[in-house]
Amino acid sequence: MKKLSLLTLAAAGGLLISGGISGTALAASTSTANTDATASFTDNTDPTNPVDPEDPDIDNPGGGGETENPGPLSLDYASNLDFGTNAVPKTNTTYIAKDDHNKDGSTTFANYAQVTDQRSGAVKGWSLTVSEDAQFKAAKSGTELTGAELSLGKGTTKTTSDNTAGGTVTSSEAKLSTDGATTQVMNATTGNGFGTWVDSFGQKGGSTVKLMVPAAAHPEADAYNTTLTWNLEDTPANA
Repeated sequence: MKKLSLLTLAAAGGLLISGGISGTALAASTSTANTDATASFTDNTDPTNPVDPEDPDIDNPGGGGETENPGPLSLDYASNLDFGTNAVPKTNTTYIAKDDHNKDGSTTFANYAQVTDQRSGAVKGWSLTVSEDAQFKAAKSGTELTGAELSLGKGTTKTTSDNTAGGTVTSSEAKLSTDGATTQVMNATTGNGFGTWVDSFGQKGGSTVKLMVPAAAHPEADAYNTTLTWNLEDTPANA
């Protein structure tokens, strides 16, 4: 009798195990659903703040060249150029532009221009030019500084360290003409120029911006000035 009981229990245990396996194998989905995941984007039309031309990862309070132009493609900054106060030249003389500076003059930095491209879609490229509207003129008499020549030199382009999709931007030797002709400054070909870019004209304490004044100009004891017009186009120069 004892032997029969053990066999009966063993058989019953086998049925339980078999039933458990069969139940697992027969399990099936009885209800399914699909859901959506969405993400939307829009062009940023806010102005971009100026950055430090030597380290674009640092914000720059600016010294008066801020444009506050809206995005998504914008010229954010272009330095005002100051050649200081000088004695009337006895020979042909070239003057170097002073460093740009923040509003209170406590910090100086290289003269520069800044462009930001954050347009949606494929990276299209862009072009920045500058023109000298007329010859330098005396503030009081309007007399021209005859023969004076202004040049920006060839700048150095930089972008922020996190701009891994920006590609490259080239800088051109910029010699201005008093007839209003445009001169290339920066150019981003198709597929390049995304993000914020600066073009530094020299470096702090060593500007490449020059004004050559011939002795024959015979400047008056007065302040002379001219206006530069910067133009950012939404296509590259070679398009």
